[in-house]
This record gives sequence, structure tokens and C-alpha cells, in this order.
Amino acid sequence: MIKKLMLGLGLITSVFLTGCTDMSITEEELNQEIATRLEQEQPDVIQLTLNDSTLNLDLLVKSADVDLTERDGGLVLVDMKTDIRGTLTAFGREMTMKTELDPSFESGLRIEEDRVYLVGPKLTSITVQGSNFGDQVLRSYLGSLHDEFEAAIARYFNEHPVYVLNHSTVEKAAAKFVKDIVITEDSIEFMIF
Repeated sequence: MIKKLMLGLGLITSVFLTGCTDMSITEEELNQEIATRLEQEQPDVIQLTLNDSTLNLDLLVKSADVDLTERDGGLVLVDMKTDIRGTLTAFGREMTMKTELDPSFESGLRIEEDRVYLVGPKLTSITVQGSNFGDQVLRSYLGSLHDEFEAAIARYFNEHPVYVLNHSTVEKAAAKFVKDIVITEDSIEFMIF
């Protein structure tokens, strides 16, 4: 018990002595973290289902590229590559869908304990790869499903953090004292105290 208390006090003292008033992660570190998580946690699925059962799709996330920008007070710009599969009811018949869907969106950030989440994602574009009839029908449906698709992405990122502050002892200790997050060009700054 005393050893743990001393270790904790030592970490806090080292943070104060080094003059650490903030901590940051770079865009490159964030992208590496996301790529590592996707490799370890496949399949990573976002479900999109409508109440009237016309659409029941799973988006399997293959990759995500994050770009951090100071624009509009700080935004996280995300370009995803996904495989989409499931069923779509159109023209009175049920069709099985499988194609590549590439959504792009912008988001803010929030921190909860030691986890960083995307918050309020807003779709900026959706690209459906392929040219067969099913892809064309899906394209026409996605135009009218913008809000539902955005809500599905928001639910997904509300439960799945994009970064966890646990990569070093100092990062773990500092996570307890983060008071604010600032998105700068190419990095996320964690304001401590």
C-alpha cells in the first residue's frame, strides 16, 4: 500500500517538476492507434437498421484515416473505408447487398477518464464503390438516409474510443488530471490542471 502511494506521489511530482502543463498526441500517433485497433478487433462493425425494415446493413470498418485541423475551433476529419453488407428492400423485393462504402465525416472530441471519443460526427460525403444495379440502388437510398447513417456513426463512436491514454506510466497518471482537449493542426493537446 505504501509502495503504491509513493509511486503515485512520485509520478505526480515528476509531472510538476518537468513543468508539464500539457501533453499531446500527434496525428500520426492517432492514426497508428486506430490502425492497430482495427487489426486486433476485426470485424469492427457499425450497424445501420431502419425501423420500417427496408434496410439492414453492417459496415465492416477496414481502415480510417484521421486528419486534425484547427478549422472551426478544431475538428477531426475522418475518411473511412468499409465493406457494407446486408439486405435492402426496394421495388417490393429484398436484395442482398455487398459493396465498398467510403464515408467521410468531421467531428469534435471528448475525454472520459482515460478514453478519447469522437463526438457529434457530421457526414461530409459518402462514396459507394462499384457500378452494378445494387450499388446504384444503395446510392439512391443513402441520399435519403443521411440522418440515420449519421446517427449510426455517432452511436458507434460514442461506445468505441479512438485513443486511450495508457501508452506510458506518465500518460496514465496525467490522464487523471486532463481538464480540456484542444485540437491543433496535426495534434491533440491535453490541457492538464
